[in-house]
Amino acid sequence: MEKEIDETLNVGSEVRLAEGIVKNVKIGTIGLIRQVRKVMKDVGYKFSTSIGREKWEATDLSKEVNWPEIESTYREVFNLVLDGGLSDEEYDRVDEEGIKELDTLLDRFL
Repeated sequence: MEKEIDETLNVGSEVRLAEGIVKNVKIGTIGLIRQVRKVMKDVGYKFSTSIGREKWEATDLSKEVNWPEIESTYREVFNLVLDGGLSDEEYDRVDEEGIKELDTLLDRFL
């Protein structure tokens, strides 16, 4: 019965992001998968790598990496796939285990 209710609400498994912050992951519908892939198409880095970094300018040996933009893109997609999204306060409170959860969260959508 509980599974039926979850499917009706379009939510799947729970993820713990920090003490007192548990979110349901939305079910990966075709529409949601398309939306996530569209937003993430040019992001080639893990979420955890992007946290709190400044923009890296291009050099002769490497291309520019806009870390704040990458982190912002991840936040946008987390708000798409997590039921209720993440407020700024919740995002800032995500702990080490929560970061690991977020690093793998999008695997089912990509």
